[in-house]
Amino acid sequence: MTRKPDLLFILLVAFGVGVLVTLLLPLAANDTVAAPASELQAGIIIQD
Repeated sequence: MTRKPDLLFILLVAFGVGVLVTLLLPLAANDTVAAPASELQAGIIIQD
């Protein structure tokens, strides 16, 4: 039992940070970042 608890603790901390980043990223993004710039990028086909 020399290094196993340390490695497990580091893995748990890394997992927790990953979960927090995943949860906080959508809150930090604006609507303009994810919004398409044009109808072509949005995939909208306009038929005349």
